[in-house]
Amino acid sequence: MKKSIILLLSLSLIFSLSACGDSFKQGMKDGMQGTTQESAVASEEETTLEEDSEIEAEQEETAKRAEVALEESESIEEPNIEENLVYEYDDLQNLFIELNVNITPDELERCIEKYSLEHTVGEYNSSSGKEIMYCIAYTEGAAAQKYADSGDRLEVTFGGENKDEFMYAEYVNENDISYTALLYDHGIYWDFSEGNAEDYSGYYINDSFSSKTGIVVKYDNGRESKTNYFRYNSAEEVIQKIIDKIKED
Repeated sequence: MKKSIILLLSLSLIFSLSACGDSFKQGMKDGMQGTTQESAVASEEETTLEEDSEIEAEQEETAKRAEVALEESESIEEPNIEENLVYEYDDLQNLFIELNVNITPDELERCIEKYSLEHTVGEYNSSSGKEIMYCIAYTEGAAAQKYADSGDRLEVTFGGENKDEFMYAEYVNENDISYTALLYDHGIYWDFSEGNAEDYSGYYINDSFSSKTGIVVKYDNGRESKTNYFRYNSAEEVIQKIIDKIKED
């Protein structure tokens, strides 16, 4: 009887251990499967992060390239259209361009004849002595000293003891008489005077209605005068300025 009971107890224990073993194995199996799934998810997430990082890097690289390209395009200087302009001067403008501070009345008259222009000569008194002024134009009426007809004109003034020293010349285009070209050497011309002529000899645009201030003329007595005279380097420059201004108008 005791043996039977012991046998039954032994069998029960074996079955219990077997069941526990199966449960343990299943738990281990489930645990391993869970770990594998977690590893797979983690691996997938890591792959996604790497791909996102690569995409971000590519986007940053593209943005940098675009920025560099923009900077390079901005650094390229636009062609200066004014430098490529071809100017055609008429005879009166060519005569102004040919003037220089050493020209004499005889030389001027030869130039006038070369271009077949009309002219008159007038004599005037000034504080610096006698002066003669040539009015040169395309028509006799426009070249008159007084009550001249409308038209382009060039006024050249000489002075000195023999009235043969070039003083100044002014080119006026009838399309805008407030915007003129000036070659000044010495003598009294509006704000210019004999006292400081050497400081201001050169080419100018005299823009009578300009809202900007040109050069400031200083006098020996300490006085100063703001002008609408704008200095340039050559006769061609001032004539080109006048041509451009007329086109704008």
